[in-house]
Amino acid sequence: MLATLIQTLANGEPAFVAKRVRRAMVDYTIAAIALSIGLGFFIAAALMVAGERFGYIQACLGFGVGFVAVAGAALIYHRIRSGMTARRRVAETRATQIKTLAGATAIALLPTLLKGRGGLLQLALPAIAMAAYAIYKENAATDDPDGDDEI
Repeated sequence: MLATLIQTLANGEPAFVAKRVRRAMVDYTIAAIALSIGLGFFIAAALMVAGERFGYIQACLGFGVGFVAVAGAALIYHRIRSGMTARRRVAETRATQIKTLAGATAIALLPTLLKGRGGLLQLALPAIAMAAYAIYKENAATDDPDGDDEI
């Protein structure tokens, strides 16, 4: 649905896009309300069954403890997930900063390396070494997990 909305917006029909988005929001809101009411009736029916079986006070206390436990688990999950996201964001930022710093350093050192004696060779040696290592890894890799080449 999102791709068709973007395509329609790109074609220059923003009024049509706004109408479709508004209609989709109304439809999804109605569906969410109906789902919530339906789940409420399922929970009420389960409470009535548990009340007849274990007593209404015990059933209400059990359901209350159950919902509090679910809420606590959701909060713990959110805290763990947000911490992981924050650490990932910091690591990505640090990696971007290092790449930027390495690029700026390389550009700043390029004239100095090219000016000196053998400067082009100093630049080419690491690239040649990486290419040689890649060729070595490609030729050294075997498809046979046992290591024997017999048929």
